[in-house]
Amino acid sequence: MLKIRFILSLITLCVANSLFAQDTITFKQALVVGAVGESSRSVVSTDPIFYQFLTSENYKPLQNDSVGVGRHGNVERWDTTSVNVKGLFETRKLRGGYLYLTYNSQEEETRILEISGHREVFVNGVPRGGDVYNKHFTFHPIKLQKGENTFLVKGSRGKVNIQLLPVEKSVSFMKKDMTIPDFLTTEQDDKIGSIRILNATTQSQKNLKIIAETGGVQLETKLDTIVPMTMRKLPYLVKDHYSQKDMVDVHLSLYNGNKLIDETTVRYKVRTPDQFYVRTFISDIDGSLQYFAVREGKIEPNTKPAMFLSLHGAAVEARGQSASYEQKDWGHVICPTNRRPFGFDWEDWGRWDAMEVQKIAEQMYGTDPEHTYLKGHSMGGHGTWQLGATFPGKWAAISPLSGWYSFFSYSNKNKIDEASSLQNMFVRASHSSHTLELSRNYLHHGIYIQHGDADQVVPVDQARFMREHLSTFHPDFAYYEHQDKKHWFGVDFASIFDYFKWHSIPDNNEVKTFEFRTASPGVSASSRFVTLYQQKLPFEFCGVHVSQRIPNEKEIKKNIVLKNRWITVETENLVKFKLDITHCAESDSVKIKIDQSNFIQAVADAGEEIWFEKENENWKVVSAPSNTFEKNPKRYGNFKDAFRHNMLFVYSTKGTEAENKWSFDKARFDAETFYYRGNGSIDIISDKEFKLDKYKDRSVILYGNASTNAAWKELLADCPIQVKRGEITVGDKKLKGNEFGTYFMYPRVDSELASVAVISGSGMDGFNAVTPNRYFVSGVGIPDIMIFTSSIYKNGFDGVKATGYFGNDWSIENGEIVWEN
Repeated sequence: MLKIRFILSLITLCVANSLFAQDTITFKQALVVGAVGESSRSVVSTDPIFYQFLTSENYKPLQNDSVGVGRHGNVERWDTTSVNVKGLFETRKLRGGYLYLTYNSQEEETRILEISGHREVFVNGVPRGGDVYNKHFTFHPIKLQKGENTFLVKGSRGKVNIQLLPVEKSVSFMKKDMTIPDFLTTEQDDKIGSIRILNATTQSQKNLKIIAETGGVQLETKLDTIVPMTMRKLPYLVKDHYSQKDMVDVHLSLYNGNKLIDETTVRYKVRTPDQFYVRTFISDIDGSLQYFAVREGKIEPNTKPAMFLSLHGAAVEARGQSASYEQKDWGHVICPTNRRPFGFDWEDWGRWDAMEVQKIAEQMYGTDPEHTYLKGHSMGGHGTWQLGATFPGKWAAISPLSGWYSFFSYSNKNKIDEASSLQNMFVRASHSSHTLELSRNYLHHGIYIQHGDADQVVPVDQARFMREHLSTFHPDFAYYEHQDKKHWFGVDFASIFDYFKWHSIPDNNEVKTFEFRTASPGVSASSRFVTLYQQKLPFEFCGVHVSQRIPNEKEIKKNIVLKNRWITVETENLVKFKLDITHCAESDSVKIKIDQSNFIQAVADAGEEIWFEKENENWKVVSAPSNTFEKNPKRYGNFKDAFRHNMLFVYSTKGTEAENKWSFDKARFDAETFYYRGNGSIDIISDKEFKLDKYKDRSVILYGNASTNAAWKELLADCPIQVKRGEITVGDKKLKGNEFGTYFMYPRVDSELASVAVISGSGMDGFNAVTPNRYFVSGVGIPDIMIFTSSIYKNGFDGVKATGYFGNDWSIENGEIVWEN
């Protein structure tokens, strides 16, 4: 009886804070509980509270309910908590714990849920996106039902702000978190900005447009669709035609058809090229607008500039990173964003963002590929270690400052030391994060490490370890430890740029030997004149050690051309690779020895590429692959690899009301999460709207199964994994029941690039099991295939039924699938 009275008192308090229907509704009290379960950088992470929520028909915790043993050995129980003087729920229990609130509405109405400091929130059981870092970006339109409404909030960093706002305009601009470029006095062109637009209606908004006016010039942009009850950040065109440094007001008008529904004014900066400035671009990952910052150098005419790709630390904007540099006289500083100030730790989408910007900047500024350098501070220092090892052939030298070299050194809880064969599949899926396993790739370039010996954020032990590690094999690295310096001591050091100037990427003719190793050709495939194409064991490390006979100094002085060239290749876990021997064009022949085999002689015509395939443990020369459907560097897996190529979310309409509702809610939840973590903007469409030719070469994230989603037949009819109500089939094996959830990816058969990522279940229990989206967390590896039940959140890996990888032909029989014991 006391427990029931307490819940009623919470409802009364919430009602008391809403004197009128259009007032802001605030919360004064709630129930709170500390974190239980194991927190790790893994898709398999136990959470008994979430397990109870999933498996209870109407989950309602009561005061003093026990939820299990906490992370410090204590018994965690639900208890009351109140807001502080700032109106925040603030307690250490919310570092991974939960907050539970209720509100009793007198009528059904639409409100805006403003909430921050949370990983996700379940509103009447429906998942909505989080605001992990308290950025106050999250404004979710929600439909309050008449009577009790529940809010289960997963905490993040110990503080949660939550309130329900009235809807002032059903469709409107939201100016916070805009992405806008700077205008440049030397340019007269169209530039692109982006702004969030709220849709607090139950209908998709398909007829919106923005008119941007500046200096009397108007540009109109038709907007992509915004699905019901969410917001979306969308790009618009604006004219840059200013020749004087100034601040410029851009007037934005939002129209539904020809009807003006909202307007606002945005201030743009007009910069000169000798100042740092911001450029924007449409990303190939998801079609969203991203930016990078530039500090142009003072370059002599007819000189090809160097590029210094500079990676920022956590909570730092790329704009601020570029402002830390003085102009250089021999190159440009280019600062990508990692998709957000925290982003993805320069892994996963952060890694893709960095390399996307590097490619764009190289083309735009005409920088010299042989003089491209990488540096970064803190999280950016980690990114420098990561990208330096992952794409070693891209850099002449790298310089990590105050950086941690891997997740496993910075947070021990992330690594599984002893893994079962099933667990090992997940370890392999995250091999791209294992920096030390790739560290011999650093032999490609010079390294200059700097760190402060008083650093309390990233201990100097990280740098000292790498100094000792590199000293065992690397002949060209420098180390400097700043005495009495803490985490931040600057990034713009002449000593680093002097070190860079001494280094360039050598021509392939000058390279006697090199090593290249990767987690998968889909992550990184090429270095020097080698391209790795297919592995024997997927996502086990693969690589080559290459040596070649090149002219010595005497031969070079006498202009002697080697008539016969020798190349020796030692391979690791490869079945197919390519040598580009164009640098041997002046030789009469090339002799190639692979893994102690006999020499294979080949004619080195200009522009020649030679392909090798392993058959019955023997290497042979083969033709270039013609079957682009097979696994290859453009499309290799694992599951997360499908979340690019202008990805598209497709929800179901052919299922039951409950199945279709889950599908839409889940697609919207994923889009909201990727917006927050990756500054993303995802097209969400129904299966009825999907057409292969209309969405050509776009990866599809499909929500539902063959019984509920009409797009399944077009995309996955020939897939060896089939999911329908009550059953999952994997090759010749079947799982019967409605409790199975699955993540898997498979190629789009009509595309050489795009894939399908399937988020599915064999019934509502299975659908609910796949609700979390930890695949958007950096460093979380998921194999090609994963089948599990909701017991994963209670029992960890014991809840995984099967996982593994397709074969190189995307078959099950030639793949590697591990089933539960």
